Amino acid sequence: MRDLSGHRKSLGFFYLFVHALMLLATGAMAYVTAALGFVAAAGRSAPRLPAWENPLVLAMAAIFVVLLAASIAGLALGLGLVRGRRVSKGLATLLALVALPTFPLGTALGVYSLWFFSQEGWDAEPWSP
Repeated sequence: MRDLSGHRKSLGFFYLFVHALMLLATGAMAYVTAALGFVAAAGRSAPRLPAWENPLVLAMAAIFVVLLAASIAGLALGLGLVRGRRVSKGLATLLALVALPTFPLGTALGVYSLWFFSQEGWDAEPWSP
C-alpha cells in the first residue's frame, strides 16, 4: 500500500481551486443574467411582468442552483481532503465524472481524482503509519 497523503493534500487543493473558480463564474453568470434581465425589461413599452415569469430566467436560475450546489460540494470535498477528514468516494467520483468534459482544468481534476480514489489505501488516515 502506497503512502497517498501527499496526493490527498494536492487533490484537495486542486478541488478547492477548481470549485472556487466555478463559484466565481457562477456568481458572474448570475450577475450578468440579472443585469440583462433588467436591461431587457426597461426597454419594453408593454406592461411589466415579473422577471421570474420568463422561462429563460427560470432556466438560468435552475442552472445557477445546480452550479452552486456542485461548487459547494466540491469545496467541501476539497476541504475534507486537505484537512485529512473522511470524504465520500461516491461524491468524489460523481464530481470527477462531471468535471471530465470541462477541458483543461476539469479534465485534469477528473483524471487525477479517478486515479486517486481507485488506489488501495486512499481512505487510510493520513496520520496513521
